[in-house]
Amino acid sequence: MIEDEEMMEGETVEFDGEDVTDVEDTEDGGAIVTLDENGPAAGESEFYDNLAETMPEPDLKSLASKFLELISRDKEARKKRDEQYEEGIRRTGLGDDAPGGAQFNGASKVVHPMMTEACIDFASRAIKELLPPQGPAKDLIEGEVTIKKIQKAKRKTSLMNWQLTVQSQEFRSELEQLLTQVPLGGAQYLKMSWDEARNRPGFLAVMIDDMYLPFAATNFYSAQRKTHVQYLTQLDYEQRVESGMYRDVDLTPAGQEPERSAADVANDKIEGRNDTSYNEDGLRTVFECHVIADVEGDGNAPYIITIDKPSSKVLAIYRNWDEEDDSREPLDWFVEFPFIPWRGAYPIGLPHMIGGLSAAATGALRALMDSAHIQNVPTMLKLKGGTRGGQSLNIQPTQVEEIEGGLNVDDVRKLAMPIPFNPPSPTLFQLLGFVVDAGKGVVRTSMDNLADQNPNAPVGTTLALIQEGMVVFSSIHSRLHNSMARMLRILHRLNAMYLDDSDVKQEVGEVLATRADFEGPMDVVPVSDPAIFSESQRFAQVQAVSQRAAALPQLYNLRKVEERLLETLRVPNPSELLVPPMEPKQQNAVNENVAATMGRPIVAFPEQDHIAHLKTHLAYMTNPALGGSQLIAPAYLPVILGHIKEHLALWYASSVLELAEDTSGIDISEDMKNLKDDEARRAFDRMLAEASQSVVTDAAEVFASLPPVIAQAMQMMQQLAPQPPQDPRTAIEGQKLQAQQQRDQAQMQLDGQRAQMDAQNEAQRTQLDGQKLQIEGQKMQAEAAKSQAEMQLQAQKLQIEQQLEQMKQDREDARKSAELNARMTTNQQDNATAMAIAQAEIATGERVALSTGSGINP
Repeated sequence: MIEDEEMMEGETVEFDGEDVTDVEDTEDGGAIVTLDENGPAAGESEFYDNLAETMPEPDLKSLASKFLELISRDKEARKKRDEQYEEGIRRTGLGDDAPGGAQFNGASKVVHPMMTEACIDFASRAIKELLPPQGPAKDLIEGEVTIKKIQKAKRKTSLMNWQLTVQSQEFRSELEQLLTQVPLGGAQYLKMSWDEARNRPGFLAVMIDDMYLPFAATNFYSAQRKTHVQYLTQLDYEQRVESGMYRDVDLTPAGQEPERSAADVANDKIEGRNDTSYNEDGLRTVFECHVIADVEGDGNAPYIITIDKPSSKVLAIYRNWDEEDDSREPLDWFVEFPFIPWRGAYPIGLPHMIGGLSAAATGALRALMDSAHIQNVPTMLKLKGGTRGGQSLNIQPTQVEEIEGGLNVDDVRKLAMPIPFNPPSPTLFQLLGFVVDAGKGVVRTSMDNLADQNPNAPVGTTLALIQEGMVVFSSIHSRLHNSMARMLRILHRLNAMYLDDSDVKQEVGEVLATRADFEGPMDVVPVSDPAIFSESQRFAQVQAVSQRAAALPQLYNLRKVEERLLETLRVPNPSELLVPPMEPKQQNAVNENVAATMGRPIVAFPEQDHIAHLKTHLAYMTNPALGGSQLIAPAYLPVILGHIKEHLALWYASSVLELAEDTSGIDISEDMKNLKDDEARRAFDRMLAEASQSVVTDAAEVFASLPPVIAQAMQMMQQLAPQPPQDPRTAIEGQKLQAQQQRDQAQMQLDGQRAQMDAQNEAQRTQLDGQKLQIEGQKMQAEAAKSQAEMQLQAQKLQIEQQLEQMKQDREDARKSAELNARMTTNQQDNATAMAIAQAEIATGERVALSTGSGINP
């Protein structure tokens, strides 16, 4: 709560009467006095001079050599990071060089837009919340709120919003360029500076591939060394020397185009740019190092050291802490806009999170396109023949071409054979859908789930779905909100150091804020809300408030609720659409009747003659030509009945107090102020209770004719009340319910018929099963008889076979016995003959040339 006397607070100063140029009269009779402190401002002190102008050249060479070596190592340490950023840019497909895919002539080079869609959607949502049309800043006062603080904060907010939306026209474009690259690079940076020539802040989007951090860094803001790689034209360099930002030294002329990052080269293909290799603008690489080092020999401190890479010369060295800060805290000039923080100093982005899924989606899409292409462009083998060798024909659509065949070839299909290829795979198509859904599930930046949501669902349910479906984007938006807060703090410091009030007045026509306003605490914050990240969420919230206000109107200021709703809907000048608020004023009863007839609100006051007012109102209300007519009653009755209720309540209160005063003989109003203890309050309550009982008894007689008139008026008001318009959604739901009931009834009839048919079918099936069982029994009996007959036949056959086998064996035995006997007889005869021959040879002494067959010949 702001006290009235605080508006008179101020500071009394004395100044020379001769210096009248610093006094400006205002329309309200006051004056604005500009005080000159006769000293340099914060940014104009010699403390912030370029130290390289006075340092010895050997020391500068040593610094340059040292930091160029460190920068080279920092660049090498993040080589893999740059490759990931480059691949992410190529994966968008915008440069027509996305990796992967088949290599045959006519192979598809299409790229799935998963990566591009996520980047554009993210940047579109973020810029709308971070930079609304009225500006990104709003005032927020911490601690005790006073008129002086409010006015000061509003002046600063007005100036900063003007600087960011009108004066620094590059701010929006740099911020949008930065936001589109945040998902691809994992983080991007906004560099802030002050342009003294134009008396305004400067903004530059610094891509992550142009920001080197040491390998040991774990956080961007706490890194001991941050190197911004700048590519300056010869004109840029000369302008900086002329402004005194760099010292004037002889530099090595720029030769070829400076070496750029792979991500920057990949981006050139998207933009359709090609370097000419002539370097006609004299581009050169300049390193701006924000370091913690011992430069002046008095210990480590934050400095900004600028080094020209081609010549290895130091261009500038600046102290990077506030002159009055004994702790030497580094001043921020860069703001990090992170995507997803990770363990190290570099946050991660979409290439790290869904780079593989994006590649898989592109590969699957290209495979499907190639398969469809091959199916529509037949490939075939042709047979050699005819007067010409192998024939190569390129036939265009609608063209008729002759082909030569060999001897005895009368069918062209005998010359060429199409090679079959598989059509596009349904499985691959399903896999593509799975991969795309998986990629979107990692960073959900859309409202896909809301499309299937019941429009009649409670607002709280819808709001919960929004917050749950966008939980990842919510955390990213909160980090961007913190980055904007840091950006505003830097702008607040720059205005305190460099702002020229007179230049602002020349541009705007008035002094929005002065440099002195910024010499104090930070009372400006981002207008974005870290808890609200989309219009859908904002609409759902205001809709929930509207529903609660309609349910409990006694707890809400309905006008404020309606104003909030119109503001959320972005309705211009919403106050012009609402009826101006009317302050109640005391009127006579006749004027009250006229106001109520017009539908305007009226209020009863305690000092009025309530009985006289009630008589006037009742007479007007019961007259069928006036308040009781169908023309006047619809607007008159609701207002006057509430007004009559007020008169009755006030008559009761005033009557009780008057009776209590007449009975006690004291001024009740004064006595109420002097009640100090509980006993006095209880005695006062008993006195009012007795007076109230008497007044209530009299009221029955005074207002005896009032209840029937009120009842008749309320009945008439209900009859004349317009029927509320039916919600189209309710009618649709009713039609749906009726159609559903008809479908249910038809389904029940169909189910009954189906059940009856099922019962009949079941009976027939049972009878058929019985017949089948009987047939199966007969069949089994026949099969058994058949099996028995077959077994008997098989036994007889086996017996006959055994007899035949026995007879065969007997004949064989007889044959073998006869053969054996014949051999034995022959052998005996041969042996006898041999014995005789042997005896003859012995007797004669000569050998006889005779054979005895198979017998023994001794």
